[in-house]
Amino acid sequence: TGIAAARAQAERAEAMHGQGLVSGLDARLARLRAAALEARRLAAAAEAENARGTVRALLALPDTTPLTLSDVLRDAPLDETLPAAAGTAARADIQALALGERAAALGVHRAWAQNLPSLAAFGSLAEHSRRAPFGAGSGDWTVGVGLVWRPFVGLAGVGAVARARAERDAAAARREAAERAAGLEIGRAARLHAAALRGLAVATDALGEATEALAQGELRYRTGAAPITEVLDIQAALTNAQLDLLAARHDVLVMRGAYDFANGALDQ
Repeated sequence: TGIAAARAQAERAEAMHGQGLVSGLDARLARLRAAALEARRLAAAAEAENARGTVRALLALPDTTPLTLSDVLRDAPLDETLPAAAGTAARADIQALALGERAAALGVHRAWAQNLPSLAAFGSLAEHSRRAPFGAGSGDWTVGVGLVWRPFVGLAGVGAVARARAERDAAAARREAAERAAGLEIGRAARLHAAALRGLAVATDALGEATEALAQGELRYRTGAAPITEVLDIQAALTNAQLDLLAARHDVLVMRGAYDFANGALDQ
């Protein structure tokens, strides 16, 4: 949009220069402004392609996979209110750490159980057929119960229990640290989302002011009260305001996604 406006200004300056109303410098400045905006557009196109490459890398897609944008940034719906925080328990990484802590706690019980006596039952049944060469057809059976206990094994059992306890405590510490970090991440995303909304309101007001200023500048230029440079400066301010508004919308969308991610909404 900014390039189209700058080119229109350049064409107008060329026409007025042909009529002798402005100098050749005014027309040249208008062309330079349009060229500068074209250079920014090319840089933005390269950044967009880099973003697509990043998405392909994150999703492990081939470089030849086409990616189509589902929404236009200026038309994408914005969520101005955030849902209540679901808490860190909804996150898959916290759940995995909690399961690891539980497994480590069961490991303590397992280490203790290995120091206790073991009870075993056994039995056997034998039958001697009458057709056996040395058998008289009798049968016998045996039933028994055995108790095994090794109370002195070099205190290896005590060491196993201590090691299991240390692993349980380490797993609990990892879970607690992850929960604290997740809580900070949720709060940070919420605060940045609120700041992005305020920035969006400021950018919207700035765009309106720049639009009005351009209309006034063009009127002053047509009446000869202002040079073309003033119009070009105002056009540049309008272009920057449009870009700032898009950047503000982008920040709101990204911060909402970051908030949902921090709450584990994308883990379900």
